[in-house]
Amino acid sequence: MKRIIYIFMLSFIFASCEKWLDINDNPNSANSTVPTPEQRLPPLLAQFSDGYESAGTRAAFLTQQLAVTYAINNNWNLTRWYSNESSANWPWQAWYVNCAVNITPTIAAAEKVGAYHYIGVAKIIKAWGFAALSDFYGMMPYDEFDDVSTITPKFDDGEYIHGKVLELLDEAIADLGKTQEVGAPDLAEGDILNGGRVDNWIRLAYGLKARQLNHLTKKASYDSQAVLGALANGPQTDDQSSIMQYVDESETTTNLAKSALQYQNTGLTARVTKLYVDYITNNYTGAPTGTNDMVDPRLTLLIPRSQEPDGTFRLSQGVDMTSELPNTGPAQYSYSADDEKFSNADSVYIQMRVADGMYKGSPRKLSTGVWYTQRGGKGLLFTNAEARFIEAEVKFRQGQASEALAAYKAGIRSHMNIMGVDGGEIDAFLNSTSVIQNPSDLTLSHIMIQKYIALSYSPEQWADLRRMDYCTDASGNYNEAAGVYKGFKRPSHVYVEAYPTATDWPRRFAVASYEINYNSEQVRAANPNAGNPTYLSEPVWWDKP
Repeated sequence: MKRIIYIFMLSFIFASCEKWLDINDNPNSANSTVPTPEQRLPPLLAQFSDGYESAGTRAAFLTQQLAVTYAINNNWNLTRWYSNESSANWPWQAWYVNCAVNITPTIAAAEKVGAYHYIGVAKIIKAWGFAALSDFYGMMPYDEFDDVSTITPKFDDGEYIHGKVLELLDEAIADLGKTQEVGAPDLAEGDILNGGRVDNWIRLAYGLKARQLNHLTKKASYDSQAVLGALANGPQTDDQSSIMQYVDESETTTNLAKSALQYQNTGLTARVTKLYVDYITNNYTGAPTGTNDMVDPRLTLLIPRSQEPDGTFRLSQGVDMTSELPNTGPAQYSYSADDEKFSNADSVYIQMRVADGMYKGSPRKLSTGVWYTQRGGKGLLFTNAEARFIEAEVKFRQGQASEALAAYKAGIRSHMNIMGVDGGEIDAFLNSTSVIQNPSDLTLSHIMIQKYIALSYSPEQWADLRRMDYCTDASGNYNEAAGVYKGFKRPSHVYVEAYPTATDWPRRFAVASYEINYNSEQVRAANPNAGNPTYLSEPVWWDKP
């Protein structure tokens, strides 16, 4: 009898539990339905910024903005233009695992309450992520990426994804233009990027359209007026830029979760290159110069310095990627508190993070760090500066030299403003002979090198170099006179298996190891060459006529 009662009681308990579970969700337990739109959006934006900026750091090694201390690892391989499956993983994982899979649930949650602005933002993030990474990798799963019934999704070509991206951006603009339903959460409750400013998001969508359309400069379908039309509705002022503000708990916190991404990404091993220093100091063929030259006010914000024993500061040397140094150096260095000396002479290549020491009992700044790696720094995801440089390029291509010059100067001003440079210094620099003053003197090289500086650590920087074919002529060979990015040469330690001839340049990133290991059939179906080293020098769809 007891056994029968016991079984009955268990049946009642399980039935009751099942009924309770049918009608209730535990708000303290994460699942696919509980979080509201304003709860879902902050981690979605944070994860997107992480992946996007991490892709930018990897691109900065390819674009010779960053060098690295010698060690045979992923970052050193990137400086020789070798993106193996391992170094390719994080942007891929950060996008698909941490971000993209959460977009559809965010849209679904927003649809339940008529939160149209959240729907619009989620669509922008989806478009932005797929746009940036399809340009990065050349191909990736799009149609089947979040189909739970598909374990091995097919790869879609970047050109197909490009079309989908433009559709998503148009949908997002329409959603953001709607009036939200009564009771829907205000966008400001979950928007950690633009602070709930709907207009900023609309302008961002148009800015991203302009960016994507301008990638087509090698294509017969390139439409410069369409680019300008999108730009007209994009950011026009610096406060309309989309900038991620990172917030550190304190100056001494050991928790890096809130640190600027480039503080983490560049670590203690990254170094600036000679090319990057040369661009900032106008030390390249055809650079603006005259009787009223002026040091770029951003110099000490972009290049780290170290304090000498006499209290003066020395600027970091830039690593010459064409020299023999990258084959074995520069060496990592340390500072001894005992004898107050650096461990080796390669301390002339100063680390990117702030570092402090002592000299004869007084504080000594071992590295000032740089603006992008400071704690509480900013991630410049899409700015007014970028929009102005796109405008300058388009106007230059259209033969409108005066308008191109005005946009070129506006791009420089915007980047300096965002970095906090004093307005008087900005005016003085823009009126100096270190900046082009006559429309007839302006070249595409001047525009793109300034954009290279303003897009430091951005994955978009690499898209520009590929579109412009680095510093080559029509044959693909390095040509100082004909090339756009003056002084950009193949590194001395180039990965020859992928770049066997002088006309080979980095054109795409390797496929992530997850796909090589678990989805190889679909990878090979999309591109049979994906497993070969020369895949890295194969142009993506918009990088060829």
